[in-house]
Amino acid sequence: MEDYEASGHKPDPDLVVEGSWQRVYASLPLREVSRAWGWMNSLTVPISLRESFYGAYSRAFNCNLDEMEASSLTEFENLGTFFYRTLKPDARPVDASADLVCPSDGRILCLGRIESDRKVPSVKGLTYSLDALLGKSTQGVNLLADSDSFNSDAHLSPVKKGNALHFAVIYLAPGDYHRYHSPADWTVDTRRHFAGEMLSVSPWIVGKIRNLFILNERVSLTGKWKHGFFAYLPVAATNVGSIIINFDNQFISNTPSVPSVLQPIGTFTERHFKGKEAVTLKKGDEIGGFKLGSTIVLIFEAPESFTFAYKEGDVVRMGRRLGY
Repeated sequence: MEDYEASGHKPDPDLVVEGSWQRVYASLPLREVSRAWGWMNSLTVPISLRESFYGAYSRAFNCNLDEMEASSLTEFENLGTFFYRTLKPDARPVDASADLVCPSDGRILCLGRIESDRKVPSVKGLTYSLDALLGKSTQGVNLLADSDSFNSDAHLSPVKKGNALHFAVIYLAPGDYHRYHSPADWTVDTRRHFAGEMLSVSPWIVGKIRNLFILNERVSLTGKWKHGFFAYLPVAATNVGSIIINFDNQFISNTPSVPSVLQPIGTFTERHFKGKEAVTLKKGDEIGGFKLGSTIVLIFEAPESFTFAYKEGDVVRMGRRLGY
């Protein structure tokens, strides 16, 4: 971020860290720490230690081991595979009567409606820019030879009469099930990757740094569902070794091969899914996952009468109805 400002570019107010200690915190080498943590998670745990090691972790972070598909903790070669464990087929039934369900396990950090100022409400009265979250037209950066476009607007088609833009932010704690799923039947048109920071997304930090979700590395998947615009954003965090998108083999997160000086905060690379590469997701389909806890942000068009089934602070489980 400092390199970008020093190069003569005028800082975008939506992409800056406000506050003295917040700037010091954001300057820490958290990307490098997160890569190191990802490497440590790949180290093989001796079979004789796996039961006690994973058992201690599970007790510390309240993991429900009765739900895991593996028959024994000894099946997990390393901590990374344990984080990314699958669940028994019946552990997360998907509500067949709901148009929109929870995309992951976790806790509701914030939810509501986005008004005409295009500001997304966060915790403790903070807000951040919807356009900066999804990507502004001046922020495209051509780093991949096979990317289709880098300068498309993150524009939204006009919201249909009687509809509004709604949002929900779900925080996944270290003990949660780390895979995330499709919350609805929808088509993905575009993937954008923002190679940003690795700041913590704990509720306390989110309440202290206004632009945190814009500053952090994230993936923006945008497309359409039955009511119009739909966006799904997995956001990285400190010690999240990687973000995984199952249907996109060109995407790699938190990679040292893309130095931040070449891809400043807020810029993105982009891929479009067209023709044979078209991505159609059904409610409950697995989209990918985190290699530790993090956050999912949903932005979607729905009738003005749409009502969430939860309030801020509620615990949610993947597959349960998100709203009415």
